[in-house]
Amino acid sequence: MQLYKNFFKLVKAYRLSIIIAVIIMIVYAVSMIISAPYQIDKEGDSASEKNVNYKNLGVLFRDNDESELSAGIRKMLESYGSVEDDKTSSDETINDILYFSISDYFVEVPEHFQEKIDAGEEISLSYSSHSQVSGKTFSFVNDIDSFVNIYRSYRAMGLDAETAVSKALSTTVSDVTFGVVSEKKESLHTNTREYATYMVLNYFCFICLWVLGMTVASVIITGNKKEIAARVDAAPVRPIRKTISQMAGLMTCAGCMIAIYVIFSYIYAGSTDLMRQYGWVVILNLITTTFYLCGFTLLVSSFNLKTGTLSLICNAVGLFMCFLCGVFVPFYFMSSGVQAFAHFLPFFWTTKVFNTIYPGSGMNYTFSVGNIFGSFGVQILFGLVFVMISIVIKKIKQGKAA
Repeated sequence: MQLYKNFFKLVKAYRLSIIIAVIIMIVYAVSMIISAPYQIDKEGDSASEKNVNYKNLGVLFRDNDESELSAGIRKMLESYGSVEDDKTSSDETINDILYFSISDYFVEVPEHFQEKIDAGEEISLSYSSHSQVSGKTFSFVNDIDSFVNIYRSYRAMGLDAETAVSKALSTTVSDVTFGVVSEKKESLHTNTREYATYMVLNYFCFICLWVLGMTVASVIITGNKKEIAARVDAAPVRPIRKTISQMAGLMTCAGCMIAIYVIFSYIYAGSTDLMRQYGWVVILNLITTTFYLCGFTLLVSSFNLKTGTLSLICNAVGLFMCFLCGVFVPFYFMSSGVQAFAHFLPFFWTTKVFNTIYPGSGMNYTFSVGNIFGSFGVQILFGLVFVMISIVIKKIKQGKAA
């Protein structure tokens, strides 16, 4: 008990740093509340149908057939924009021309093209584009293929090649527009208060690590200094008892943060589905999160680090896990390899719980009590591992001191 009281005596010496950290935490929450309506409005925007004019395209054309049909194809291409003849460029050069948008398309007419079309054989033009699957490409290729098919039909009716080309051109060439329809995007975030609360809770692991690791950890490091530690070691106090006292002090500080977050969530978003249905999940997730963060803080503070080094470690670890575990960037944007690796980081299990109970997270997790408590269990295991390593380090250091 005396060690526990001594912990908070040291906390008083760092109250200014703790107050600054709490202020930053509040400023972040306020910024989320202010920005939430704009985020929802942005995602609710819809686009209407519009016509895009494709008459300013650049086409690189290679005619290996030199026939009336290939001449007709070239004339049709001119309705799209500028056409440049090319007979000598290598495939690599053409790829570079398309990649750097010097030309939009490369069209090649194979040898004996008209001859095989007139004979009813299957043969096609060669198309290349930097954007192979765009709507623009589809419209472009579809219109040219239609021209060739119309020519084929006129030839089957007995018309000569020149007349068939002329009629096919008059039938095919038009304003060359392509309708683009963008459906109204389904808004992931439908409730401003719920979304803002979800964002504040999702950042809890980083904020809590920042507060504990960069302020409260300094208290433990001060308690581990030679002058103070010598007094404790002189008394019949085992390392495990010292560790438990420090862990209890950390959990008490973390408990204050949990209380702030829970009170805020219920006051601001108590009527939303997130808190009305899953409030108990939020509270338990905050508790298990603070448990492993306190364990990590205890582990880091086992080393007599300077304030600058402590800040560097906590920031590096926190940012690293935030980026990989879906705190800063939605988790579904990550590659499969990163997603698999994230399972070995504690932040992942915290965010997984919040992403499960919030339908707008985009993760499509299925809620079940078993899965939720499984995530809680993994977080507790991380915390126990951190605490056990801290105890071992303290025993080793005490043994060397003896």
